[in-house]
Amino acid sequence: MGCHLRRKEQGVTWTGVIESTRGAASLRSLLAGRYADPTLTELEHEALRWLDGFYQLEHLLAARAWVKRLLPEASEALRFAALVHDAERFFPGGPDSRPKDGFDNPDYLFAHSLRSADIVGAWLDGRVPPAFARRVRSLILRHEIGGDVEEDVLQASDSLAWLSAFDWLAIDWVRAGHYTIEGAREKLDWMMARMRPPHAIRLGLPMYADTIRALYAAHETTSDIPLRRKLAGDRALLLGETA
Repeated sequence: MGCHLRRKEQGVTWTGVIESTRGAASLRSLLAGRYADPTLTELEHEALRWLDGFYQLEHLLAARAWVKRLLPEASEALRFAALVHDAERFFPGGPDSRPKDGFDNPDYLFAHSLRSADIVGAWLDGRVPPAFARRVRSLILRHEIGGDVEEDVLQASDSLAWLSAFDWLAIDWVRAGHYTIEGAREKLDWMMARMRPPHAIRLGLPMYADTIRALYAAHETTSDIPLRRKLAGDRALLLGETA
């Protein structure tokens, strides 16, 4: 099938769904420590423990890594916002993350962003200075639409993290019958089309092309998607804290 192999794009490691065809031990080895980073703050570690166990965790770690790649001087608030920008999806009761009326539907995007900002704001209350919490909230509120330089970087990092860590999820949507291949492709198209920073677009295009090829082979792949989903939420594994 037309899946892509393991690569490293400018300091951020990414792999395609082909890794999911490996055995459990091999896949765990590939993911072990992928997001280990000595610059993670104690607040960030605390947030990761808070969000541990859900398959979106790898996406959040990847988004933070892409923020650092796109904007090396990124503020602490921006790095933290990247790490928690989709927090609402970890808690039941939010908008469906598989909308049927377009991935760029503002009703969905705003509901998702507002709920995430509210949940993170409540968690931050009493932990950080108010000015830091306000900036994190502003960034999360704009992570789907962009705005200033940091907000555009966060939006682009969200897209790059989707392409680098969630290609298997698009295939899962197709195999589970949530979308046709063309329907799932709309998500990938949206992830590319919304990016503004030119260097983000350059980094995203190879991943986008390879993920599209993998998506069109969705019904032929033997990828172990349930295993991939489980490991994507394993904080200790992703940070290299397991033996």
